[in-house]
Amino acid sequence: MVEPIFIMLHRVKVVRVQSGRAWDIGPRQMNMIDVYCGERDHAPEAELALSHDQLTLLCADLREKNAQLVARVRVLEDEICRDTLTPLFNRRHFEQAVATCIAHCQRYDSRAALLFVDVDDLKAINDTYGHAAGDEALRTIADVLAGNVRTTDVVARIGGDEFGLLLGTISHDDISQKIAQLTSGIAACRPQFAKGRQCLSATFGHAFISPDDRADKVLARADQIMYQFKRSRRAALG
Repeated sequence: MVEPIFIMLHRVKVVRVQSGRAWDIGPRQMNMIDVYCGERDHAPEAELALSHDQLTLLCADLREKNAQLVARVRVLEDEICRDTLTPLFNRRHFEQAVATCIAHCQRYDSRAALLFVDVDDLKAINDTYGHAAGDEALRTIADVLAGNVRTTDVVARIGGDEFGLLLGTISHDDISQKIAQLTSGIAACRPQFAKGRQCLSATFGHAFISPDDRADKVLARADQIMYQFKRSRRAALG
């Protein structure tokens, strides 16, 4: 079968390659490759041998194109797992990360925790200041969450006003301190739409990951604890 190869603006058709391995061609095999140039309707077709320099250029061109394809695939993979509004990961990637973390806990008998974060009163922000302000609020909180975890931790936006954090190798005391740190960090924000006033807060729930867990179960436990805190706070406020 004759397949066209495009290189340096010339179309080259490889007619016969007598080498046993792809691109395993040295100077002694140069005379074993016959090619012809031009389209099929050109007659007569002149045969010529690829020089060593031409083959080197061909290999270099293919390597460059392959590197470009690899880079493009990485960009597409990153786009697939990223949230469309914030710089965080999306729910799909987060659930995969939780499943990977569970497998790690099973293998090494280690501990990790999942934080579930629900932004308070986002609807009120949208109704009062507009949806652009709501988007700013989400991006602001996303920056706080991402800026206060380790590079090995995973932060994602998993719903409209919900975020998830996957924290590896953490204790009960550490998780309480982390929630306090994030709570104060969010409260300290003064978004532009609020003209310097404090208007952001969030409610946290957490669950520790056990070796026999499932991603959906861990999320459900953390979500349930978060809503318990939210109900308790509302009850306290009357």
